[in-house]
Amino acid sequence: MNILIVGNGFDLSHYLPTKYDHFMDVMEAIENKELGKPLNDLVTSHFENVGDLIVKFLQLKKAINPQTYEMNFDELFSQCRDRNFITKTKQIYVTDNIKLSFEKIVEIQFLLKNNAWYQYFKNHVKEIKTWIDFEQKIYEALRAISIFIDKINEKIDEIGYCSDHINHSGECEKSQIFIKAEYCKILESLNLLKSGYYGDGEDEDEYGRKFTRPYETGNGFDDYRFYIKDEINSYKHGYQKIDEHIILENLQKSLDNFIEIFNLYLTLVVDNLDPKVDFMINKSDWINLDQIYSFNYTNSFLRFYKLIQIDFLHGQLGEDQNIVLGVSEIENESIKKIKAYGFTKYHQKILKNTQYIFLHDLKNQIKNLTDTIDETRKSLLDDWKTNEMKDSDRNFIQVNRQKLEQLKGKIFIWGHSLDISDKNYINEIFEMNESEKFFEVIVFYHNKQANFELLANLIHILGKDKIEFWMKNKWLKFEPNPEVNFQTENKIELEQVS
Repeated sequence: MNILIVGNGFDLSHYLPTKYDHFMDVMEAIENKELGKPLNDLVTSHFENVGDLIVKFLQLKKAINPQTYEMNFDELFSQCRDRNFITKTKQIYVTDNIKLSFEKIVEIQFLLKNNAWYQYFKNHVKEIKTWIDFEQKIYEALRAISIFIDKINEKIDEIGYCSDHINHSGECEKSQIFIKAEYCKILESLNLLKSGYYGDGEDEDEYGRKFTRPYETGNGFDDYRFYIKDEINSYKHGYQKIDEHIILENLQKSLDNFIEIFNLYLTLVVDNLDPKVDFMINKSDWINLDQIYSFNYTNSFLRFYKLIQIDFLHGQLGEDQNIVLGVSEIENESIKKIKAYGFTKYHQKILKNTQYIFLHDLKNQIKNLTDTIDETRKSLLDDWKTNEMKDSDRNFIQVNRQKLEQLKGKIFIWGHSLDISDKNYINEIFEMNESEKFFEVIVFYHNKQANFELLANLIHILGKDKIEFWMKNKWLKFEPNPEVNFQTENKIELEQVS
């Protein structure tokens, strides 16, 4: 049995723009698309949902020419930092049919403007190079949120209330909490804090009692401060309360909306890139496949090679998308305390009903056959059995041994980082040879640096002893990526190879 496991590197080998950078650069181009004052005012206005926006939009649409505002492939990727890659994409795919309609631009601009996670990621766009970095940034945000909630609750428990002025440098007043500036910026991006230059003025209440009230000056010479937003800082029955349930619920909805924005990018752009030529792989690089597992959201393998059904481990794009986008694990106790499990992949996989069984059934099948063979072998020692019965047992062992041999094969890993974020899957792969060799694992890499990083990631997850054992037994190999050819001369199509 031969299994292929594909990650984002598979799509990149076929010059599909599925890097994190590609997505964010296109979103920046859409966000910056000039639509004129009436439409800009529309996008920046407050609406409860996209439906209300569309109603207003249809009224304005009658007065303009929608085609004037369409965005083609070149405009969408005009801000892309990976110019050489996109040039290759244009050589391989038909891009003339990639046009973002006026309606979609308005919709996406509205979604981007109102999405806390996008605004947060946008502030770190130069730091986040890969989808692994993206996951780490989610974790950092959850860490900042948990500290924020913990400190406020501790202060309220201590003195009965908490100042809405967050201290980010120097000594705290008794009612203040301290949160470092880096975390304050994160919390501001996520709509939990507001900031600005403030001064203090004297005011009085309805009884004539004087008190000091902060006011925003906009003057860079005044104090730069962070304040808790009024929406999350409430008073119930005379007691101050930070509603952490509302905070997490809003951020979860925002992440769901961010996933929908990403799905729009995949469906409207990536999935509409039609190849100009058939993709082919050299015969020496390939063998028959029985099963494919994909960590991608695209259905590229089916589109290009039309082989066998694929199991999508992290969901799939489309109208009924079930994309999984989050952190792999929550280990920090303060994050566990606020029950932020909706941001984890395993919670989303169960909730969205993705294929999360992976190799579990195959492993059980091997175990059951192995146990059956072992038990039958032991029964051959029973004195009460006749020769005829023992011959039957030997035949039974042989039949099951043949079944076991048919399950042996190779596992190819193409385009997966083997990062710790998917350690559960990686552990499952390397548990397949516990009793004897059933699978040879071939990890493909696209350059020497990638080979170095893939090996380092495996050592980090599995330990050097296990990696050395697998390498010495020739169960684990690292090989260059299969050569994807974009011409038809003297090449064998993958369909023919399989």
